[in-house]
Amino acid sequence: MTDEQLNARFDEIIEKMRDMQTELLKGFQAFSEGQTIRLRKVEADQSNLDAAMSGRMNIVERRLLEIEMRLGIQPK
Repeated sequence: MTDEQLNARFDEIIEKMRDMQTELLKGFQAFSEGQTIRLRKVEADQSNLDAAMSGRMNIVERRLLEIEMRLGIQPK
């Protein structure tokens, strides 16, 4: 092979490597987008659970206060 042929092959290999890199990056991007959506759902679910738990805790505290008041216990 001549130097020109070797250089041409080398350039082809470099171009193929860049194409592979591009395909890998596209694949990772697609995977990342799916993971981001899943993470946002988990965060929203957690926020909803926190809000529900706070609401339930407020109800329990209010009921406890009512019981203490009926029994004549001074709230602290």
